[in-house]
Amino acid sequence: MKFSIIIPIYNVEKYIEKCLESIDNQNYDDYEIILVNDGSTDDSAQICESFMAKSNRSYQIINQANGGLAVARNTGILAANGQWIVFVDSDDYVSADFLKVLDNAIAKEPADLYSFNHNRVDTEGNFVEKKLYAVENATLGFKTEEDMTKFICSDFINYSLGWEAWGMIYKRSIIEENNIIFQNTKDVFAEDLCFALEYLMHTKKICVLCNLLYNYRIRPGSLIETANSETVLSRIYNLAEYLYTSGNITKSLKKNYSKLYMAMVDFHIKYNLGSVPSKQIDEQLQSLEKNTKYHRKWYKKNGR
Repeated sequence: MKFSIIIPIYNVEKYIEKCLESIDNQNYDDYEIILVNDGSTDDSAQICESFMAKSNRSYQIINQANGGLAVARNTGILAANGQWIVFVDSDDYVSADFLKVLDNAIAKEPADLYSFNHNRVDTEGNFVEKKLYAVENATLGFKTEEDMTKFICSDFINYSLGWEAWGMIYKRSIIEENNIIFQNTKDVFAEDLCFALEYLMHTKKICVLCNLLYNYRIRPGSLIETANSETVLSRIYNLAEYLYTSGNITKSLKKNYSKLYMAMVDFHIKYNLGSVPSKQIDEQLQSLEKNTKYHRKWYKKNGR
């Protein structure tokens, strides 16, 4: 089995059929679809069951009590048989040649991680904008831990490839051999970023595809829409502390952790707190300095 597509599902009755149709209609056959119904209280599960009954594709549905996105994705990983793990959010949809393009890329340019461009659409599926990480296919190689550390601190943490789990595909062997799992959002804020950073520690080569393969639906109530400006920095600190104390990171990254932390905080100040007065941002930083174990050590004034 080449690909395992994992779809966490929670109360998406309005969108799930479009998602399933896009995956069912692939012009490629070597894949399985794992649906994880995370305690939906609407008709999402019934829609999935009905769709599966009419399809000739390899489906399985796992019903579980609501545990959140991280738990649902981890359930899917445990059930997967494919060489590559592919995450699709249940309110999004993919292009008809999604898997075919990925399969061709794997054959042509073997790598440990593949990323791709995506479209952003509104709740009705109307095009909003393109998100381009590459205008032509490119490969990134890392000979040493120091090379990867430099890439993470100067490029990846500044969103050069995106952080979303659905924007990349991952080798199941790397995930399993290194026990990489999704951490709960309540604990680390950005569970996708946390997962990606731990995965990157075990990669030597990344392939960045210029194809627009994914359609991300922007919905009110998403994490990016509801992030509280008063708690963003404290939650970023929680992510940083988890990675530093418990995360699966290299000695090189740990040695240069201040660079990572400053880049992470400054990125979110710029893009998530752009409309917040500087005084309020400074107050949040001062609070972190007084009330956390590592902020004073990691975060230099950096011109602020």
